[in-house]
Amino acid sequence: MKNCFIFAGEASGDLHGSRLMRALKEQFVFSSLNGVGGPLMRLEGLEVLYPMEEFQVMGFTDVLKAFPKLYKLFYAIRKHILKTNPSCVILIDYPGFNLRLTKSLRKVGYKGKIIQFICPTVWAHGKKRIDTMVKHLDLLLTIYPFEAAFFSHTPLKVRYVGNPLVETVSNYPYKENWKSICGIPHNQKLLAIFPGSRIGEIQRHLPQQLEVAQLLIKNHPSIHFAISCSDDRLLSFIKTHIHNTSLQMGLNIHLVPRFFSYELMKDCHCSLAKSGTVTLELALHQKPTVVLYTLTQLNYLLAKYWMHLNLPHYCIVNILLERTVYPEFIGKKLDIYQIFKQIEKLFINQDHYDSVIGDCAILRQQLGDGIASSLASREIQELLNAKKT
Repeated sequence: MKNCFIFAGEASGDLHGSRLMRALKEQFVFSSLNGVGGPLMRLEGLEVLYPMEEFQVMGFTDVLKAFPKLYKLFYAIRKHILKTNPSCVILIDYPGFNLRLTKSLRKVGYKGKIIQFICPTVWAHGKKRIDTMVKHLDLLLTIYPFEAAFFSHTPLKVRYVGNPLVETVSNYPYKENWKSICGIPHNQKLLAIFPGSRIGEIQRHLPQQLEVAQLLIKNHPSIHFAISCSDDRLLSFIKTHIHNTSLQMGLNIHLVPRFFSYELMKDCHCSLAKSGTVTLELALHQKPTVVLYTLTQLNYLLAKYWMHLNLPHYCIVNILLERTVYPEFIGKKLDIYQIFKQIEKLFINQDHYDSVIGDCAILRQQLGDGIASSLASREIQELLNAKKT
């Protein structure tokens, strides 16, 4: 039996990695799975070299601060892979780290198979990464239907397996009594607020989301608000921001713990969310959403002058549908009033609201049959079983 090193450096990768591990075990692909993962991968039996939490950074600023630690971890992982010589290395998302690791492993003589699960956003920036992947990878597993076209001129084996979030949402066991547990009225329309999962994100997004909420409640006093809290350690931080507003905790605004995030998505009327994977999860729940993302000055300068980002859309929902379905507000300074108007439209214009839901249904059809992990596992098994020519 073959052994495998698997790496996931962030929460979304941990989710996808846990499902992939389950499929690999069901298909008896590997005798052992060791590497880097989070709580979900650990529950699936990952033999942990380092916990995923050591790698969780987001944005240019966070990466720069964490660079010395990431540098040490990078070489420790490379040393481990060379020492244990696994049949296969599976790298999930986290492209800045993973593509450097791929290149470095080949440079020092690693001969096993290297697989990247989830393609870097070469369609947005970093097209030079295509050459790195073609030169060093054995297999690229993509989760969006348009990505394979960027490699059609290359010999790299690229397979679209569908989006693993479809699988996650489809199989999720919703709790019907979650509103009672959180103290949320059952008969009032609810605006869900997703400010992010890290303090820096919450600090940038939540004050603006709360400004929008205060404008909305002036004209629509029956609306309630629910903030998704990704970590109990952030509760006091979020409560401090709420206390600085006219909103009243437990009366018209509520906190929802991470483990009820999908319940909140399912039962809210609409959402105000920071840009990221959460917008796709909301679309899979067919929830109309307005998207925002506040850039730091450094992030803005790097995105504009170094990465040269200039896309018609930045939200993945709009990219996939090739039109604005979820209005986007992204930049250093956001127009709070215009965000409010877009959110209000979702409460007062039923035709518009229904149109967005219809677009979300179209999106769901694009993203596969909900068996991405199983298909990915089969592709990995096929690669490992292929005879050398």
